[in-house]
Amino acid sequence: MALEPAQPATSSGIPPLIRRNTLLLAITQAVVGAGMQLIPALGAISVVQLMGTNTWSGLATALAGLARMLVAYPIGRVSDSRGRKAGLYIGLVLALLGSLMTGVGMGLGSFWLFTAGVLVFGAGVGATQQLRVAAADMYPPQRRSEGISLVLMGSLLGAVLSPLIVALAERLAVEVGQSPLAVAWFLVPLCVIPAFLLTALVRPDPKQIALRLQEYYPHLPAGGPAHAPAGAGSSTPRKIAVWAGVAAQGQMVMLMAMTSLALHQQGCSFNLISISVTLHVLGMFAFSWPVGRLTDRIGRKPVMLGGLLLSALGALLVGFTHEYLTITLGTFLVGLGWCGAYNGATTVVADTTAPGERGRAIGVLDVWSNGAGAVLPILAGFLVEGVGIWAIGVAGVLLLIYPAVMVSRLAEVSPGRYEG
Repeated sequence: MALEPAQPATSSGIPPLIRRNTLLLAITQAVVGAGMQLIPALGAISVVQLMGTNTWSGLATALAGLARMLVAYPIGRVSDSRGRKAGLYIGLVLALLGSLMTGVGMGLGSFWLFTAGVLVFGAGVGATQQLRVAAADMYPPQRRSEGISLVLMGSLLGAVLSPLIVALAERLAVEVGQSPLAVAWFLVPLCVIPAFLLTALVRPDPKQIALRLQEYYPHLPAGGPAHAPAGAGSSTPRKIAVWAGVAAQGQMVMLMAMTSLALHQQGCSFNLISISVTLHVLGMFAFSWPVGRLTDRIGRKPVMLGGLLLSALGALLVGFTHEYLTITLGTFLVGLGWCGAYNGATTVVADTTAPGERGRAIGVLDVWSNGAGAVLPILAGFLVEGVGIWAIGVAGVLLLIYPAVMVSRLAEVSPGRYEG
């Protein structure tokens, strides 16, 4: 299929075609994200209901993280060779099948079918993380973090849709005689199916835009940083970014897996828990655009450091307070901290890689960060069972200390330009 001609940038500095694609990707992020939020909102409660113990309460979140870890690099290879849309289509198919399997598993009370469904769904969600790569492809270095953040802003709509799914599931469950934990998963395909059409409307493929970036942004110097391949000089910044991303993602997933259980044990309804998770997601994405702009203006390093600090403060509130509002504030701060640290890390990886390897490079970041997201909720379950909820607050701080030291040593000479 012939590529669409490049369009000149408007007064905003973003060509109309890029703005259209960004909007389509953001809406895709929204509808997929609505289903993804059911894992932190209902996963721990579902496992406790199926197994009858709190010890393995982090299992659903861990399995989803494991699946995302396993799929991240292979999908990165697919998107590097076949285009970003190919990776997205695979992810959407897996998310659709996984949500149905999870719903059937809960409906039948089958732990093993539930487990298989969570794995398949998690793999689908992991594959759709190529949305971040697609966003990075379409923007020059001086606006790259902003471009990534604009797509991630779509999760705000997902944050609104997720509680609606839970509320609708509770109503329908009474009528159909099923658990709301099962019905909620059967509603997820209503969000996933439109994403196929939205992805089809994105054109040309973002990878093709990345290869012709100067045609869309004529002010870029030929052979400049937009096309700079990763070399020896960029390996250290990328390693530091991976440390920051792994810590932010792992800590955030661990805390969210346990927070829903803590609130449930205090007698909070599913709706209140879903609202708390929604506020956490608002922290992750509501400020993504200003955080992205700030990252492009003052640099990736200070924003990543600030994000890690906020995440540590949020962990202390979750672990050492016992009121719904303060715990929810803690989860919000963890989300906001993740926004700065993880988006900054993603941008550093994109800064230091060429289009043909960017999917795999960000896939490596996702492999390790989702690996942390798979292991830490399991360990947190044992901590909560054996020590108490306060232990995850301490763990949430300790996890961030070494990565913060690493980020403080990042030699960023100007936003998007590194030494060492």
